Amino acid sequence: MRIFEDFPAVRKMVPLLLGIVGCSGSGKTFSSLRLAVGMQRIIGGDVFVIDTEHNRALNYADLFRFRHVPFSPPFGSLDYLRAIQYCVSKGGRIIIVDS
Repeated sequence: MRIFEDFPAVRKMVPLLLGIVGCSGSGKTFSSLRLAVGMQRIIGGDVFVIDTEHNRALNYADLFRFRHVPFSPPFGSLDYLRAIQYCVSKGGRIIIVDS
């Protein structure tokens, strides 16, 4: 039997998961970095970019400050998890998975 509980609602810090979709060259990486900078102003921490696009995120290294994590095949789900865990272990508060 399932048991339910209730409690007074209290605002908590919860992770924001955001997806940006667009065709090639539409500005997804640039827009992600702009959003990350705004988020960083509020929550602090480093911005990490997990780059599966042959280091294309480095095109923005002169415009934004971020930690670059090159990520090459294979692209298994557990590999993504490990890459994200790596970023968190290094102090990443904002992680962009650019794929």
